Amino acid sequence: MLLDNFYHIVTKDLAPASARAVITLDAGHRIFNGHFPGQPVVPGVCMMQIVRELVEQSVGAPLQITTADNMKFLSILNPTEHSEVVVTVSYTLAGGRYTVDGSLSADAVIFFKFKGTLSPAA
Repeated sequence: MLLDNFYHIVTKDLAPASARAVITLDAGHRIFNGHFPGQPVVPGVCMMQIVRELVEQSVGAPLQITTADNMKFLSILNPTEHSEVVVTVSYTLAGGRYTVDGSLSADAVIFFKFKGTLSPAA
């Protein structure tokens, strides 16, 4: 998990079928030593993990990403420029799987959009 290591939750609002959290990113995290020195960029896999972890908190169960139908990396997320980020997710449950729409943004900038399926972790 990246929670309480790579990022911390400032506020969160969990509702049936949706969640919203304001998070802070740790710009000093060791991952940025290699991604990239002098110009830190949040890796796409970390953004996907943040979305997954927020859905897990909302549904109260461990999940795994089954499919990533559509991912869009729209802007570079530099934690020194945007240390506070808004994470939003909405989801529906059908057949034991969650169909998820998620995004990471700050102000008017959208960094990442995700559409996919999460299933209970084995």
